[in-house]
Amino acid sequence: MNEKKLNALQLSGLIIGPILGSGIILLPPIIYDVAGDYAIVSWTTIMLINWFFAFLFGQLSIRYPGDSGVTQAIEVVFGKYIKYLASFFLIGAVAFGPLAVLMTAAQFIPLNDFLSTESIAFLLMGITILILLMKVSFVGKIAFVLSSVSALLLFTGGVTSLVQYPKAELITTSFDSSNFGYSLLLLFWTIVGWEVIGNYSNEVKNIKKTVPKAVGFSALIITVVCLVVAAAIQWSNPPHIGGDSQLTIATILTPVFGTSTSFIIGVIAPALCLTSVILFIGAAARLINSLAIENVLPKKLGYRTKNNVPLGGILAISISHLFVFFLIFMEWINVTQIVALADGFFISNVLVTMLAAIKLFDQKIVKISTGLMIIILLGFLLFSSPIMLIVIALMTVGFIYKQVKFNAESRNFNKREKTLYNPF
Repeated sequence: MNEKKLNALQLSGLIIGPILGSGIILLPPIIYDVAGDYAIVSWTTIMLINWFFAFLFGQLSIRYPGDSGVTQAIEVVFGKYIKYLASFFLIGAVAFGPLAVLMTAAQFIPLNDFLSTESIAFLLMGITILILLMKVSFVGKIAFVLSSVSALLLFTGGVTSLVQYPKAELITTSFDSSNFGYSLLLLFWTIVGWEVIGNYSNEVKNIKKTVPKAVGFSALIITVVCLVVAAAIQWSNPPHIGGDSQLTIATILTPVFGTSTSFIIGVIAPALCLTSVILFIGAAARLINSLAIENVLPKKLGYRTKNNVPLGGILAISISHLFVFFLIFMEWINVTQIVALADGFFISNVLVTMLAAIKLFDQKIVKISTGLMIIILLGFLLFSSPIMLIVIALMTVGFIYKQVKFNAESRNFNKREKTLYNPF
């Protein structure tokens, strides 16, 4: 099989860009509006959680490598049907979520005079699929270049704004606990992505060395870029574009790039969005491949090319995206509804994984931290629509029933085996 595996830098490319994502473009000014001068505290708090997620999912990826990702850890603790439950949660999320990301990316591409946002997003989807059909090592290189350029531009703009246009006063607003809590809720979505890196573990060189290096490097870069950008939004006052008083990412990039700022934003935002889509579709495709091999899904979905590309899984996800695009073009569903559907499935997947992690990790601090995160995630899940909650509940009850039934049949089988070999 003609295959080159991912090194630490290439794997980092599949982590940094997706986790920064569109959130680093959209959220800093929003969080500052919500939390005021304590926004930087919100960012620091969420970055600590970011390091926890990096550690947790990095370790699970090393302990349980394979296309199934961290769902293998779930099987060890709860059984194969609960593993399937978590798998379908992730596949469900990826069937919807990337389209919302592509719609966001399309808004930053200056083609709206010729094409609708939906049409641009559709073209971006085609580009994404073409990239995913390449060797994973080449995909990693593309993702690393896109992530590195975007992170470097954001970091440069943030530092320049802080140095050249610092604010005289750092703290001018009072602390509001409700606003602070709401800002954390918004920021939680900046750390989604760690849960799928395990799906690439079969295509990583020397997993025990590569994953820790990639995870540590990625978490560091994400933390530095997020805190620098957040600090620049909060503690600098560069000239506003076109006299607009609204502080945005474009504002902090202006001291470096001047009149080219709009072009730079038009590069950064789509690049970060594309790396997000590449990461999640690639992970879901590998998960579909593993389920096909286990005969949970049709065998044909397990087909891989000579370059080890999970073509069957990519085509399955692409078909689901074509269906959702049809719903979008018919105006039967909108981006907000797509995000809500994806979020519900993402949270459910992470919840099951964290329940397994409590059992698998011996460190008390990890167990306590994971338990607290489970409580927070349950709170987030309750904000989902009633229909979404019903779907998640039905899936959960159905797979738990199958697992309980399977466990009972296994116990009865073992008893019969013992009786046959030990009749007295």
